[in-house]
Amino acid sequence: MSPTDSAIAVQGRRRGGAAAWSAALLMVLLAALALAASPRAAVAAAATAAEGAADEASAEPSPEEVLNGLAQQVDGLDQGLKTQQEQIEGNRQAIAQQGERLDAELKRMDPMSLRLDSLAQQLEQAQAQLEKHESRIEDNSVKLYETLMGSGDTAQAIDALRAKVQGLERALRRASAAPPAVENGAETGAADATAAGGERARAALLPAALGLLLPAGILLYAVARAGWPAAAGVPAAARMSAPALLLALGGAALGFMVLGVGIRDGASSGGLLGAPLAFLPALFRLSPDAGLPDIAGALLEQLPLVVAMALLVAVTAGPRLSAAGGSLVGVVLGGLLLPLFGHWTALPAGGDAQAAGWLVRHGFSDSGGVVSAALVGGSAALGLALGLGRRAAGRPDTGAAGHEPALLVVAVLLLWIGWLVPRLAAAEADAAAALMLLSWASAVGAVMTSALFGALFRGGRGRLRGLPAALVAGVVAAPALGTQAGALTALIFGALVGLLHTLFAPLLQRRDTAAEPAAAFSIAGLCAALAPALVGPNGYLFMPVAEDLPMQLLGAGVASALGLGGGLLLGLALRLMPGLSSARAASAKRPQAEAAVTAA
Repeated sequence: MSPTDSAIAVQGRRRGGAAAWSAALLMVLLAALALAASPRAAVAAAATAAEGAADEASAEPSPEEVLNGLAQQVDGLDQGLKTQQEQIEGNRQAIAQQGERLDAELKRMDPMSLRLDSLAQQLEQAQAQLEKHESRIEDNSVKLYETLMGSGDTAQAIDALRAKVQGLERALRRASAAPPAVENGAETGAADATAAGGERARAALLPAALGLLLPAGILLYAVARAGWPAAAGVPAAARMSAPALLLALGGAALGFMVLGVGIRDGASSGGLLGAPLAFLPALFRLSPDAGLPDIAGALLEQLPLVVAMALLVAVTAGPRLSAAGGSLVGVVLGGLLLPLFGHWTALPAGGDAQAAGWLVRHGFSDSGGVVSAALVGGSAALGLALGLGRRAAGRPDTGAAGHEPALLVVAVLLLWIGWLVPRLAAAEADAAAALMLLSWASAVGAVMTSALFGALFRGGRGRLRGLPAALVAGVVAAPALGTQAGALTALIFGALVGLLHTLFAPLLQRRDTAAEPAAAFSIAGLCAALAPALVGPNGYLFMPVAEDLPMQLLGAGVASALGLGGGLLLGLALRLMPGLSSARAASAKRPQAEAAVTAA
């Protein structure tokens, strides 16, 4: 309360007291008048008025009392304010102490500040060392400049340098004339590479030799399936042009050595094509005295398959293939079609993604190389037969088995050995045993399915006609399973191969007995392409969703299109270009008809 308000209050109280006294006096006067009228009433009224005035005078405090009370209240408020100020100051001190403790705790808990401090110190030390190095460099540059400026005659310095260069050249000549030292790292590396190539080539000698049984089995299979006509006295397949068969084999081998091995294993151009002539100089340097290059191993490993597929195409063409046509077929198949798809599905040993084929980059898997050999070769043979048209000669398919079942059994065994044993020889002991068991299980599944289907839907001797081809298809497709599959999986896979062969082989053969092995290889290659998506570790047989199926179907379609397209173009070229097809095919029916008339 301000002093002005206090003064106003005091004046109000004083005025109230004066009014009270005035009222008391008035009451006294009135009492006196009343007393005069009535002595008793006057006395009583006077007494009553006197008591009221006394009570009012006693109830109203005096100004001094009011001032004293206000002073006491003001003193109490001052003491309360002082107490609050003391508490506030104490709280500020406590807050400051807590802030200091919190800062210390944060510094202790956060090591980043300490690290930053240490890094800052290290940076300062590095800057100091850099300044020292810069000063040393400046000193050295000054000394070098002084040395160069004080070298004197320039001609003398040039002569000295020329003498040193001549001395180095003489030392290099002596080193080149001397025998190579063992300690030389570059020459040692080249020698190691040559030795590795030689070891790989020597390791591939046995698989290559056994793989040559594959084309022999294909030829015997065609001869045995065609039968032995009694009137002619010679096998029908023997009427095929022998020079055409030999030139097909030679053309395939030559095309693969000159072009195919480079296209398949050469430096890749975006995963589409290898360097065609990259390995030709290395092949020209082959000699008994020189070391074998690294390409010799790959050449020996792939050459039997290339020759076998070329013979498969030539056998399918039959007597319609001339000598020139056989050489063309061999060169195109061994130098382009098989190596091209092999490059698309090749994965380098080093795992370089840039050197891998484009199908492998997209997730396609060709386990065992079945798709790149069997599907492309079989499709090429069927495409060539389609391009040439129906066979104009040969015994029609009567549904009976061949006249030489023993020869057919031998042919199937040779196909089995030529296809599987090279892979067994190149694999480890455990893997070879697993692959052999899987091959047996796949063959059993294919034969059982084919026999069951023939017994249910075919009659007579024709129900067993498809067993040899189904067995070949099961054996050819077996390496696509890998070595991680079980025998039950291989049995189921073989049953699938036998079922597809029984359903689609008659459509692919088109009543042509020479096309039977081509159909078997084609169906085996198709099943091998589907194997990772159906019976692989992530296949549909073990998981409800086959994620690899679209990519595997794409790879199978690419292989089929490449083989069929290449074979069809070859067939059209044989028909349109003179000298590529045999003229004996058109007149082959005439001797057979004459022999039939003579026999009648």
